[in-house]
Amino acid sequence: MERLKVEDFFPSFTEKLSVYSSDPEDNNKEHCHDFNELVIVDSGHGLHVINDQPVFIQEGDVFLIRQNDYHFYEELGTLKLTNVLINPHSEFKFLRDTDSLLAGLAASECSRYGWLLPEVKEECSKLVSQMFNAGGNDDKHLRSLKQEGLFFQLIMSLLSHPKTNYRHNTQYKLHCLLAHLQEHCLDEIDWAAIADEFLLTQRTLFRHIKQTTGMTPENYLKRLRLVSARAKLKNTEDSITDVAFTCGFSNSNHFTTTYKQ
Repeated sequence: MERLKVEDFFPSFTEKLSVYSSDPEDNNKEHCHDFNELVIVDSGHGLHVINDQPVFIQEGDVFLIRQNDYHFYEELGTLKLTNVLINPHSEFKFLRDTDSLLAGLAASECSRYGWLLPEVKEECSKLVSQMFNAGGNDDKHLRSLKQEGLFFQLIMSLLSHPKTNYRHNTQYKLHCLLAHLQEHCLDEIDWAAIADEFLLTQRTLFRHIKQTTGMTPENYLKRLRLVSARAKLKNTEDSITDVAFTCGFSNSNHFTTTYKQ
């Protein structure tokens, strides 16, 4: 598995922060890092597979990939990302205990993906830009102070907006809905019950899923199950029949045919 190194993505090994804007096509092969990576989805949507767990991501999502997590992107659509890289081998000069603050966005736990309103995402994008473009004529000490101050503002912007502001936002409802489906993708799905839970008609729920993911609800669920099955086939000694039943398929023949397709 490819391992991305600090020296290839930071100005020097002693720098604490760096930034990398990417199309996921640049890293659509499974890899891990020597550093932590705070990811903001600028636009588009796609499938993020982290530690063999598939998660649908869309514009406004924000999450933390920790050192040694392994991941890749597929079903990329028009996905564009901003990645703030954090070097665990170097210390902040002024900040303390940022790891515990960012732990609430850990991508290794599906329920911890955050989501930003468009105006909050824009605010965060401006802060990232200022972090890496300000203070070019300052001495190193003052430049670190400014950058770390902006990084702390970024963390506060990511974490401090109350979810009550999001309650009636359709995109946020979809973020919560897709997170629910990802968490329960191996279970039998009662679409009527889910529609009631998210205060939507079943027809509206199906339409939103299709518009957001490009797939019908059943095909979206099938895709999540197939990615989960791929991980089990790769990492366990379970039989194909056991994997098929565990991942929500009614029989192994149906699973095998769908998996080959």
